[in-house]
Amino acid sequence: MEELNMDKVYRVAIIGTGRMGGLIEDELSANQFSSPYGHFSAYQYIQQTEVIAVANRSSDRLQRFAKRFGISNTYLDYQRMIEKEKPDIVSITTPSFARAEPIIFAAEHGVKGIYAEKGLCASLEEADRISMACRQNNIVFNWGAMRRHHNGFIRLREAIQNGEIGQPHYAIMYAQTDLIKHHPHTLDLVSMLLGDPQPVWVEGRLTESRGTRSAPDYDVKQHAFLPPEGEEIADPMVDLFRVGYAHHNDKQKVRTEGIFLPVAGRFDIDVHGTEGTAMAWDNGGIFRIRRGRSKTTEIEEKVIKPAGESPTVCTIRDIINEIETGKRTSGNIDVTMQSVEVQFGLAHSHLQGGERITLPVADRQLYIPGG
Repeated sequence: MEELNMDKVYRVAIIGTGRMGGLIEDELSANQFSSPYGHFSAYQYIQQTEVIAVANRSSDRLQRFAKRFGISNTYLDYQRMIEKEKPDIVSITTPSFARAEPIIFAAEHGVKGIYAEKGLCASLEEADRISMACRQNNIVFNWGAMRRHHNGFIRLREAIQNGEIGQPHYAIMYAQTDLIKHHPHTLDLVSMLLGDPQPVWVEGRLTESRGTRSAPDYDVKQHAFLPPEGEEIADPMVDLFRVGYAHHNDKQKVRTEGIFLPVAGRFDIDVHGTEGTAMAWDNGGIFRIRRGRSKTTEIEEKVIKPAGESPTVCTIRDIINEIETGKRTSGNIDVTMQSVEVQFGLAHSHLQGGERITLPVADRQLYIPGG
């Protein structure tokens, strides 16, 4: 990363005053590698940024947040906040079903950088509008799939790219979670470790139940997953699914595959190559490279120890770096759109009995209001 202008202080506004906005900090150990975790605390940590205003649609939660972090400049209308405060960077931590319009408004009203939580939005039609707004207004963009900015996963990706496991063929991801809010973590991580190849197909199913709660119903007429009565979120849990990727390596087309297994209580990944395996277990607690396969080959193992700043801090620094140098962020809008295509492609596969769906998805209207 190039040397930055440390004298410049970027004005920041936060839309959404819930957990990722900052309140999640109260749930974590102060000594965790991931701290500071919430957006507000990460901006406080970075000398180049200053949070000058926050907005939220709920007055009660807004006042709770303001009291917790000592903020007096608050808004119930994010549009008014952006127009009046003219921030350089906007963080958007609303639920995903309420995220598209704030992103687009910020992009079209003078903001330089946007840090949006995941999932990105509630439909591919919304995603297309977000992508267009970011491109047309030269917006620097990162989203909240933070393992892309975690030193341990970054070094694991570098080892894979340097050929330490040979040619990667399969990434096996173990995690049981919902489609829109949390599977961006798994999809983005697999993409990142494989070098962000183009996803070309997806096949799989959603689950019919969500623990003690029923799965959200799909309504044919509305072409949407419907929340239970009195709720806003309809985010289905995901069963086993597969994603096919294609990219070019040394002028040859190379195909790799992601296999996503719904195993409760785990967040682990194994990337299998022709000469070994790269592993990240216990949600980033253990990183290993294991090289050598045959009985006559000596097995070599390397352990990776994460170092440096928290992923949230690194995500913000990546935004500042592009603003100042022009080098695109690791989680730019084009990379983000690849994972979003897979999310909605998987929902279409489920609706078609698990059939393989070619990406990008032709139907952009399916609506899934995630958290």
